[in-house]
Amino acid sequence: MKYKFVKFLLLIAVLFFSSQIFAQETEQFKRTDVVYLKNGSIFRGVIKSYEVAGQLRLELEKGQVIIFESKNIKKIVQEATADEQLIVDSEPNKQYAFREQGVYYSTAIGYIGGNNLNANYTDAYNIHFLSGFQFNRWVGAGLGVGVDFYNVNLGSVLPVYAEGRGYFKASNFSPFYQVAAGWGFPIVGEDSFYSEKKGGYYLAPALGLRFGGSQEANFFTTIGLQWQKATYTQDFGDGVSNNKDTYTFRRFNFKVGVVF
Repeated sequence: MKYKFVKFLLLIAVLFFSSQIFAQETEQFKRTDVVYLKNGSIFRGVIKSYEVAGQLRLELEKGQVIIFESKNIKKIVQEATADEQLIVDSEPNKQYAFREQGVYYSTAIGYIGGNNLNANYTDAYNIHFLSGFQFNRWVGAGLGVGVDFYNVNLGSVLPVYAEGRGYFKASNFSPFYQVAAGWGFPIVGEDSFYSEKKGGYYLAPALGLRFGGSQEANFFTTIGLQWQKATYTQDFGDGVSNNKDTYTFRRFNFKVGVVF
């Protein structure tokens, strides 16, 4: 009787440890869906829904759901992979997860050196802040404000503007366009000999390159043109005579910044 009881306990132990080993091996390997896009991008996760002539919804490891149009999908395969490698891309590039829809913020600094009123070249710089909404990869719209430091005598100009932007590729490195238009308000320092200033239109189209495709912050650089109209009045102090200069700043604009 005692011998049978010992065998029974041994059998229970063998079954228990066998089930644990099997469970661990089962958990170690899972099925993951791999979506290959026509532009060369590869995504791994779990397909939540798929319409052949519509859209595919893919859930990534952290719960983010990305939507693809069926016309952009090259093929879909399944593979068994270690759990910790569920969404690791077999390519050397990081997985593309840039937010193509939603609120965005941007900060940038730039160089806008050029000729002043006396046709002398002067260094000039600016800093700009933006906030907007990206409707899709191609179209986004927002509002921005900045400070353009043109030169010592003329002071600075504060442009307030609306902007549109869009990205050309769904990849980690994407060229994009940006167009800004609004109104600039001159800011003249106390030591300036201009007694009055008036603002004017502001226009700044640009092309850029975004470095990275993460959900968080991504660096970018742009090159473009910038026009800013402003009028400055110089008072000679006799109460009668003055000189009014209407000037349009025409500058190349080189910027680096971050969008998130």
